[in-house]
Amino acid sequence: MTPPTLLSLGHSCQTRFILDALDGASRRMPFDFNITTRPALIAALDSGGRSLHHDEDSAKIFAMPLDGREGIEVGGLFYWHDYPLGPDKLRLADGWQREIDRVNEKYAALWTRLAQLLRADAPKTVLLSNSQHNLAQFAATEADFAEDFGLGRKAFEEIAGALDRFGAKNYRLLFLTREIADLAETIALDDPRLDHRFVGILSLRPDRRVAASLKADESATGIAPLAGAYDNGLRQIRALSHDCAIIHQRTDEGLRPFGSIGLVDGAPVAWFQGRDQFKDISHLEGEIRFPDGSIWRRD
Repeated sequence: MTPPTLLSLGHSCQTRFILDALDGASRRMPFDFNITTRPALIAALDSGGRSLHHDEDSAKIFAMPLDGREGIEVGGLFYWHDYPLGPDKLRLADGWQREIDRVNEKYAALWTRLAQLLRADAPKTVLLSNSQHNLAQFAATEADFAEDFGLGRKAFEEIAGALDRFGAKNYRLLFLTREIADLAETIALDDPRLDHRFVGILSLRPDRRVAASLKADESATGIAPLAGAYDNGLRQIRALSHDCAIIHQRTDEGLRPFGSIGLVDGAPVAWFQGRDQFKDISHLEGEIRFPDGSIWRRD
């Protein structure tokens, strides 16, 4: 069987590094090197790519609040690698406006490629991630981040709806989210078009285990042997698929999603909230063992 084509639909330029690690032959798409909000992505699909076209009046300079790094923002899409920077590598170079026609021409060609692939009959996987470590700087508040970059149930319904309106065929969405709550709220959807993974917050060029965890696991048992209750019900592991499980932890308010477990080259890796919080674990005789020596014991 021919493997599905891999495409990126945003939300962060980190998706390009992940796709390259999965398949170095994957083709460049309009959103590979951008920071793309969900409204900007939907606008692009609903306008047939016309919203990507901009001029000097619609292009705005956006500066990241922490280091002042500048880029061009157009309707919630941040062109982060298309316009030249000055000698300090922070501020836009003088005369950046002269590049607008070149950028528009580039994105028109990339959109044509994306449109052809989305509407083709061949199977395809489209990747969205909000795990990039500095992504929060592109939203003014936590509520804005959830609306612009969140990858929960609302995001799936809106993006899948836009893809359907656009005429996309035979697609699957792959979400890589920083919030375990996002994964938890999509479980009940049970939609074959969604493969949702919790990876936490990741460095720009993430560890190889991130991409490796997305490859299909071919072992006979998969993640199932790890499922169950541990430490007198303090933690409970539920398999969501052959190679993905969610960890719940008991609190005063009841069980709450706490982390997840995936398989990397057939071996389990646990993922937790925070930046680069993934750990190789072992599972033996009803125990889950962590690198720091801690142990979870099955009830």
